[in-house]
This record gives sequence, C-alpha cells and structure tokens, in this order.
Amino acid sequence: MLIAVNTQVFVWSFVVYTLAVVLVGVYSSRFAKRSDEDFFLAGRSLGKWVGALSASASSESGWVTLGLVGMGFTTGVQAFWMVPGCVLGYTFNWLVLAEPLRHRSAELGSLTLPDFFSQHFQERKPILRTLTVLVIVVAMMLYVSAQFAAAGKSFAAAFAPTITRESGLLIGAAIVLFYTVTGGFRAACWTDLLQALLMLVVLVAFPIYALHGQGGLGTLLQTLEAHDPKLATFMPQESGWALVGFLISSSGLGINFGYPGQPHVLVRFMALKDKREAQMGGIIAILWVAIVLSGAVTAGMAVRALALGGTEWAQPMLGGDGETALVMGSKHLLPGILAGMALAAVLAAICSTADSQLVVAASAVANDIYAHLISKRPGQNHAWFNRLVVFGIGAGAVLMVIGKKVQVFDLVLDYGWAVLGAAFGPQLILVLLWRRASYAGCVGGMLTGFGAPILWQELYNKTHPGEEIYNLPVAFGLALLVNATISLMTPPRTKDKIPVSK
Repeated sequence: MLIAVNTQVFVWSFVVYTLAVVLVGVYSSRFAKRSDEDFFLAGRSLGKWVGALSASASSESGWVTLGLVGMGFTTGVQAFWMVPGCVLGYTFNWLVLAEPLRHRSAELGSLTLPDFFSQHFQERKPILRTLTVLVIVVAMMLYVSAQFAAAGKSFAAAFAPTITRESGLLIGAAIVLFYTVTGGFRAACWTDLLQALLMLVVLVAFPIYALHGQGGLGTLLQTLEAHDPKLATFMPQESGWALVGFLISSSGLGINFGYPGQPHVLVRFMALKDKREAQMGGIIAILWVAIVLSGAVTAGMAVRALALGGTEWAQPMLGGDGETALVMGSKHLLPGILAGMALAAVLAAICSTADSQLVVAASAVANDIYAHLISKRPGQNHAWFNRLVVFGIGAGAVLMVIGKKVQVFDLVLDYGWAVLGAAFGPQLILVLLWRRASYAGCVGGMLTGFGAPILWQELYNKTHPGEEIYNLPVAFGLALLVNATISLMTPPRTKDKIPVSK
C-alpha cells in the first residue's frame, strides 16, 4: 500500500515540477528577446543567491543524485573523499577566479568563454575562438547525453514497468528542452535556484530519515562493517603510488581539477552583478556543496545497509551499481510528499546541469560561430537561431544514448568533466593570474587539454585494469605545462588597452 501511495505522489510531484519549470521558462522568454546578452547572460544581473545556487546546481548534476549515491552504496565511507575534493574546487573557483573573470569579461564585453579568450588576446583569425567552440560542443554533447541517460534510469526505477529507460530519457529531455529553448540562460538560472534548494532539502531529509529508521549512524556502520570492513573504513588501504593514485582519482581529490574549466559554471561568474555578489556567493556555494555531497554519500550507505540486512526491495541492487539507491529508497521509505520531492530532486539535479550546458553549447555555436563569423552582427538579437541551436544540440545528445546502457558517473567524470577541466582550466587560470600568458601558449594548452583526457582513458586506463590513473589530473598538468612552456618562448599578450565590444 505504501508503494502505491508513493507512486501516486511521484506522479503528482513530477507533474507539479514540470509545470513549474515550464512556467518559469515561458516567463523568462519575456526577457530573452531583448538581445543575445539577455539570452546568454541574463543581462549580467545575477545576485549572490541566484548566482551561487544556480552555479552549484548546474555543477552537481545527476552524478550526485545517482552517481555519488551509487558510490556511497558501493564503496561505503571512502566515498566521503569526494567531499573535500569538491569543496577545494568550489573554494578556488569562487575565491580566486570568480571576481577576476567577472571583471575582465565585463571589460571586454564577452558573452561566452570563446568570446573571452578571443577578445583577451585580440586574435585576428578565429583560431582560438573556433577551437574553444569545438571543445565545448563535443564535451557538452557527452555531458548532456549523460544527464538524459540519468533521467531515463531514474524514471525507469521509479515507475517500472510503466516507463522504460528510453521513454524516461525522452520525457526528461523534453522537459529540459522546452523551458531552455523558451527562456535561455535566465530560465536556467531561475529554475536552477529552485532545484538547488530542492536538492538540499532532500539530501538532508532522506539520510536523516533513513538513519533514524536504522538506529543511527553507529548502527549503520556496524552493519556495513559486519559484512565488509572496507565499507566502514575511511582511510584507504593502499600505500605508495597506489595511495597517490587513489587521492588524485575521480573518487578522491582529483575531481577538484575540473572545476576551473566548466563553462556552464564559469558563465555564472561572468553574469554576476558586482564584486560583493561574488564574495558572498562563494560562501553560500561552499556550504551548499559540502552539505549536499555528504548527504548523497550517506544516502547510498543507508540503502546499502538495508540491502545487506535483508530488506527485500533493496537486495536486487547488490548485484548492480547502486545508482538508483536514492530513487528506490525514497519510494519505499519516505512518507507522502517527501517521497515525491525525492524524485523531483533527482530530476532537478539532471535538469539543472543539462539546461545550463545546452545554453553554453548553443551560445558557442550561435554567438561565436554564427553571430561573429557568419552574420557578423555580434550583440544583436538572434533569438530564433539561438533556440534552434539549443534544440539541435539537445536532440543530438538524445541520439547518443538512446537505446544504450550508460554508467552516468563514468561518462560524466571520465569524459565530459575531464575534457572541459583540462582544456579550459589551466588556460583560464594563466590568463587571469599570469601576465606572461601568451596566445600561442593558450592554443597549445587547450589542444593538449582537449586530447589528453581521451587518449589517456582509451590508451592507458582501458588497457591497465586495476592500475587506472584518473585522466583529469594527468591532462590538467600536461596542459598547464605546455601552456606555460610555450608562453615563455613566445611574446605575451599586448599591454595595450583592449576596446570593449559593442
């Protein structure tokens, strides 16, 4: 009886959530018609709360509510190593990069990351602009496809057998595409604010409720330890290079290398109103991510303990990846509205990243290719073309994963996250913080950061099972080294004042 009631609440929560985001998208379209700056940067009007929480929600996608929960389910306490890794990334982004990027992009009149790099170096031929667009489109297609796959997996777990993975994927994609095509960046930010708050509520409430039902954290750890001591051990068992490999892995501190290179997060910094909003936004964002990620790991551990303790509905997950632990746990444990909110939170995490990535990828094509190189009318209103590109990229992402079984955690962190982090992170850091950074160095570093994660993953990690080294720190270090070396060998950027784009 409980399951049937919760299923009904799931449906109504889904309907209410869908209507809410669609209405926000329709309302936002009133503002998105004015100019490309309104569609892609919300007129540079973001305050601390919208900026911080929308950046956070767009950064922590379905990999948190599915992937990280699944990691807590599979590895236990050691999954908490992800928390300091992400907090380090947030701290560096908000306290070191946010204000310089906000100030410099406004000074140049940059609407996008390709705009920023191209205008900063005053390039005559659009080599860097085109390269940046290529990286964004390729990586974002991978990233968005992972989000849609996560939607399919979530809906299938909640509504099986009525909804399959394929139909769930199409439903999630349709929701995101509708309000993003309609409202652009402003719709993404406003809905992401609500989605961040929903994720916070659910990933605090569910672990507390689940722990209370099992007699507290101590009892949960005892259950895990009785079946496998590693599940209740925080310190890794590895030593030497194996320990280093663990610490810089995607399951440890290595994830923080990706944060400086995520365009869907960086664009929030470019859209902030002023310096004070950046400073206060950083505090809000850091607190949010620490709480949400800790809750996700705890949720996975709680469901694993139930499965090991013989709970019938949880036991089938022992033979899988545990990525549906939050959905299934909410469906069977939580009362009334909380159960529906949990499904909405999973969908919120997916939507809040997919919408932002679609806008960023579309802006790269519409603004940096069409407006600058084809129509040669940057800054004008290209509303219909912008929306057509958003839809086209979203449709392409659906085609990449429809009918395929996808591991959300791996696809996001090993490919989308790693490529963006290595291609853009080192280059942006050097441009903003080192006057000696050169145009040639940026091109060389970006090419290295684009290719190295994919090559390392395919040529080393897949041929050395059990000895994998996370591709992001390796590629990040190589890109930084290449950029710095070439920059020292070539002239730095001009010291002349760069005119502001009109």
